[in-house]
Amino acid sequence: MPLPGRPANSSRDAGCGGRVASVRPPGQLAGVPVMNYARRQQYRRLSRAGGAAAGGATALLLALALASAGAFSLAAVLLLAAVAFGFTTRHWLGLAGRSRVGARSEDEVHRQLAALERDGWRTRHSLRGRGPGDVDSVAIAPSGIAFAIETKTRAYDGRHLLRVREQAEWLSRRRSRWCPRGTLPVLCVVRDRRVERYDHDVLVVSLDCLVPTLRAAAAKTRSSVSVRS
Repeated sequence: MPLPGRPANSSRDAGCGGRVASVRPPGQLAGVPVMNYARRQQYRRLSRAGGAAAGGATALLLALALASAGAFSLAAVLLLAAVAFGFTTRHWLGLAGRSRVGARSEDEVHRQLAALERDGWRTRHSLRGRGPGDVDSVAIAPSGIAFAIETKTRAYDGRHLLRVREQAEWLSRRRSRWCPRGTLPVLCVVRDRRVERYDHDVLVVSLDCLVPTLRAAAAKTRSSVSVRS
């Protein structure tokens, strides 16, 4: 079903208003700290990296002790184990770095959405939804139309578009009191600029266009909204 307010030419990027100044520290909503899914994932991966590093250090120390005692065969085995732990540590540190980038992008989206609250909008972040992960952000206009927002740092693919459409449908079914006039899927690409287009019925915007585009979409759907369900 086409999205309400969809422009006639939806294949091209369009210009939009400038970036909205931040009004609240990242990861905070109405004075209550919010830890997004990417940040939690980062900490879990750092914990696994720490465990692997500790295992590698232990194996290395035991290998040195055995070598000094003349047990060279066992020392060699432990040395190989220490090397394996080292590669595992590097792997988890790399994944934690990727999660850190994603967490920062979500924090930037949180800051932008905070500006809407001055106009009576409500926002929610890191909402536990359907399947693994969570709904990155939800922005609810005073008119009752909601936007389920998926955050990506630089790029996205069809899986991300499908995911945010499913999240919007889930929100309309399970949180209908929040969004009596329906929920629209939005994908925000934080590191892009001046992007405002539709891709497979998902509104794709860059961070600098996010707030003005949501305001415009809410205004267009004020008189007539088709609920996605």
